[in-house]
Amino acid sequence: MSDRRPVVIYGASGSTGRLVAEYLREYDIPFVAAGRNKARLQEVMEKVPGIETADYEIAETDGSVESLTRLFEGRQVVCNTVGPFLRYAPPVVEAALAAGIHYLDTAGEQTHMLRFLDEWGPRFAANGRAASSAMSVQYAIHDIAARICLETPGVDSLELGSYANAIPTVGSTQSIFDVIRAEAHYLEDGRLKKYDGVVVQDVVVPGSGLVLTGTNWGGTALPVFFRDDRRVRDCRMFVAMRNQDIWRRVVDLERLFKVSLQWLPEEALYPVLDKMASGMTADSPPRENRQHQRSLDWCVGRGNTVTTRVVIQCTTGYQMTGLIQAYAAMRLLGTTYHGTGFRSPAELLGHRELMGAIESYGFARVTEESRS
Repeated sequence: MSDRRPVVIYGASGSTGRLVAEYLREYDIPFVAAGRNKARLQEVMEKVPGIETADYEIAETDGSVESLTRLFEGRQVVCNTVGPFLRYAPPVVEAALAAGIHYLDTAGEQTHMLRFLDEWGPRFAANGRAASSAMSVQYAIHDIAARICLETPGVDSLELGSYANAIPTVGSTQSIFDVIRAEAHYLEDGRLKKYDGVVVQDVVVPGSGLVLTGTNWGGTALPVFFRDDRRVRDCRMFVAMRNQDIWRRVVDLERLFKVSLQWLPEEALYPVLDKMASGMTADSPPRENRQHQRSLDWCVGRGNTVTTRVVIQCTTGYQMTGLIQAYAAMRLLGTTYHGTGFRSPAELLGHRELMGAIESYGFARVTEESRS
């Protein structure tokens, strides 16, 4: 294969992968569309808007470390969109390390990111390469909001929230169900502490009269991002969906898992979870509509004598994820990214710079306010 195409989209036939392809084309970046089924890849790529002007090729892989390493050799960045990441990411990460390339994914699972912090991240740093997870609307936007709050001197505690009208992809739904089985943490007094399962809490949506039920959503990425940041003592986040049936299903699933499913071996458990997930999202959702798929993401930063709040209004989150992945890949092809090893999205790219890239496409707008 040609070495002119420095970026690999792994999982290019999925809903998110095809959006990454769309925005790599926007940035005029040659890429490899990779996955397990060549015919499916060809079918999907032909439907990407403007694909006739893109410089790309299609590659089939069986998903093993050996096959992926061969695919990655001579490349510079892999954008991994194949979830659930607790199941499928390790071979991709190991292949990226073996080939010596940068790694990006769209994951939000804490267990996955903790492994980056403690195991994979130092190995990427030793290679002089960067790795970043949650390079997506969840949780890059919240990472930006938190770091804007931290610009205010004295802020040491972060309270984050999210409200979205979104249709989860198949992979996102499977990831939600997988997270039920994993430990979830919040940050308190500079240490990660474990939640006692799914926690339900009322969430007040800024700028509206809405008070909705949200959950701790597997703990979210933010407490992990700030675990080793000595500026931050406390960090929690809750997520509320406009479709309030989702949190009820998550609570019911946790109950079912604890009562009936936790005893099953993984090879028997995964088909059960996937069947339940398909009941929520049977197929890839339609392309988002800017008039409907909107979200609000916010962070309140507090200190002894200061409070600051950042609210980011967003639209079409999955399309924004495609842009964020492509923008990150573009930056990693140069020399202006910040640091090696494991970095959060805003840490790697700069929170103001990443926000500027998103705003330039009209996907989001940030509002800041402070009180001393």
